[in-house]
Amino acid sequence: MSVLALVSIENPYHGDEKHIVETIRLFANKFSIETIKDYPEVTPPLFYIIYSFWAKLFGSLESLRIFTLIISFATWQILYLLMLSFTKNEKHSFLLSLLIILNPYFFGTSVYVFTDTLTLFFVIASILAFQKDKIFLFLVFSTSAILCRQYSIIFPSAIIIYSLANYQTNKIKNAKYILASVVSFLPLIKLLILWNGIAPKSGVGKWIIPNSGLYNLDYINTYLTFSTIYLFPLILFYFKKIRLNLFTILISIGLTLLLSFFPIKPSEATIVQTTNITVGYAHKFLFMILGQNHFTVKIVLGLFLFIGSYMSIELIRMIFRNLRESINDYKIIFTFLWLLFLLIMPFSYQVWEKYLIMILPFLALSIYQLIYLQSEPK
Repeated sequence: MSVLALVSIENPYHGDEKHIVETIRLFANKFSIETIKDYPEVTPPLFYIIYSFWAKLFGSLESLRIFTLIISFATWQILYLLMLSFTKNEKHSFLLSLLIILNPYFFGTSVYVFTDTLTLFFVIASILAFQKDKIFLFLVFSTSAILCRQYSIIFPSAIIIYSLANYQTNKIKNAKYILASVVSFLPLIKLLILWNGIAPKSGVGKWIIPNSGLYNLDYINTYLTFSTIYLFPLILFYFKKIRLNLFTILISIGLTLLLSFFPIKPSEATIVQTTNITVGYAHKFLFMILGQNHFTVKIVLGLFLFIGSYMSIELIRMIFRNLRESINDYKIIFTFLWLLFLLIMPFSYQVWEKYLIMILPFLALSIYQLIYLQSEPK
């Protein structure tokens, strides 16, 4: 954390940071319903509201980055607690946490003023609250996450699916969490009515450029491929520990061939608004070492897509095994999260490797579960 501060705290604006800081100052100088109704962003207002209170006290870009570092430190701590509560193994928890923290996007969002880290803090806190059966805290953190980033709806949605699937085992508890999850959607629904759309009018006009299709299958290709790259050490360990399943291999080949017709590419918004020809760091790195149009890029990306497809199909099989054997294990929620992420994100106007930050901790835990489930003696 100290190294991050020393290296980055006085850097110029990074990426989208400039317009985010401008919006924070807008909320700091003019906090009102009218500001909430229309501001030049496409994300909900809670992040800007929270940061605006800090900006009122200190104001400078450096101070806002210090606030981000504080939030990041708290997020790193509860990330480790999440891993430990799942694995019950300090060494494994540390290694899993390190795998997430060493992600270059995690480093960047841990010091620069972006919405990702605060959202991830609320998301992890909501999952921990659910695990410990703290329904009020779950409601607060789940609602807060949604009010930072709309796509956080996948988290209470996963709780609803899990609670419905296991409803008969504990009707009262599951009914409570279904209700709490639904309630956590309500503030966002109220904002959608206030905005008369999916985001403030100024933000929609400034940032949203629709893609050619309503549902972008290339996004599924993107997230399957790059989730594999960013979790590759864990996935290598997975393949070392288990036997390959022929059925899953055949389905994965079919899925890989299908998604190959929808190749990885930047969104229309990226093409129009920037000079980027990639969807992030890993994509750019592959272009640098292999060449943008070289056939080896397609082979490498196709291989990672196949691996990502294999992992996801095995996770789906794990869900069916849990349901078939009536295993009431909250850990299956992490797999629901991954599948919901893949299903919902293609509706977005934008695709970036960075968006994986929100889901990688839970995907890592799902793969960890697979490793020890499939390596158990039958």
